[in-house]
Amino acid sequence: MTLFVPQDGHGFVSNENGAVTLRRILIPVDHMPNAQTALNEALVLTNELGISPAEFRLLHVGSGNGMPALELPEWPDWKFEKSLANGDVVEQILHEDAEWSPDLMVLATQGHRDFLDALRGSTTERVLRAARCPVLTIPT
Repeated sequence: MTLFVPQDGHGFVSNENGAVTLRRILIPVDHMPNAQTALNEALVLTNELGISPAEFRLLHVGSGNGMPALELPEWPDWKFEKSLANGDVVEQILHEDAEWSPDLMVLATQGHRDFLDALRGSTTERVLRAARCPVLTIPT
């Protein structure tokens, strides 16, 4: 796992007093890589930090087979919202970052899939270049 904090963005730990302000977590999901891994790590982080209440937005971009099935826990004060979007995956993730203003984004990563990914960068790399919030990458 690696946590990236954008230079011009905001973090979720106060520089003044160390208070954690992690309430909104964006998790882009797809069938590959398996997003359950990213969701599980986000849940562990949120639980370990004692975050309550918390909102999780599960974003799936594309029509195809629709949003993958995920195991969502029933936890008091944790809210899960599923969001569907069409268009370019990176653009839609960054749009959600700008519009919803999450405190953290959690991405499942699989590395470069093909030659084009190697040239332009993977989805994760392209999101990292423009994300406003911290991004936690989870290798699957």
